[in-house]
Amino acid sequence: MNAEDRGKSCLALLASAQPFAGLPPDALRRVAGGCSRQVASRGQVLCTKGQALSGFYVVVSGRVKLSILSEEGGERVLDILLPGRTFAEASAFLGRPCPVQAVSLTESCLLFVGIGRLREAMQHWPEVASGLLDLLARRTCGLIADLERCCLQSAAQRVAGRLLRDAVQDPAQPDQAHLTLPAAKSVVASSLNLSAETFSRELRGLSRHGLIRLQRRDIDIPSVTRLRGFAGNGTVQDAHL
Repeated sequence: MNAEDRGKSCLALLASAQPFAGLPPDALRRVAGGCSRQVASRGQVLCTKGQALSGFYVVVSGRVKLSILSEEGGERVLDILLPGRTFAEASAFLGRPCPVQAVSLTESCLLFVGIGRLREAMQHWPEVASGLLDLLARRTCGLIADLERCCLQSAAQRVAGRLLRDAVQDPAQPDQAHLTLPAAKSVVASSLNLSAETFSRELRGLSRHGLIRLQRRDIDIPSVTRLRGFAGNGTVQDAHL
């Protein structure tokens, strides 16, 4: 498939993905010419630590786990990416080896954005560079927030914050929300620097205080406001979990 045909097949996916939504059609076509659509099976390794990459990934559907591995084989999960998230941008732009391993947790569809066409588009359309700067700035703020949570918040607050991040609010009742844990509890726990046992215990604690309703991996949030308040100050009606 040549660049033109490849671009046509990727154009719709690119137009709906951040940070490319809203770009001029000509800019989208230029970037899309350097893109490729990839389908990954469950457990498939997308990239490994130390691998050189000529672009970065956008998760279109499915879920992707980012982690680092020790020489002894231990794993620390850094994040679980849902549709719309991106990874490996810094490695692609800086020309440095990828610092993490990325594994598809489910059957997933990804868009690989080639760095060469992207640099060309940045030179011709300032909106492309602006969108990428916004993406990287948000990523930096997110990393600082993660560090703050890890250093200053209790385990229960970290769990509450993660639930709020991944939950989808009910359009008819905006203060209610629902989510399904994106991976096994042990994987989600690792991304919060918690053991699986601690993660399960904190979920039960949130449930006892009426902040969530828990049924295996399905979680209902009856009041986003109350859960957000707990995530911020660690108290529920003056009672600590």
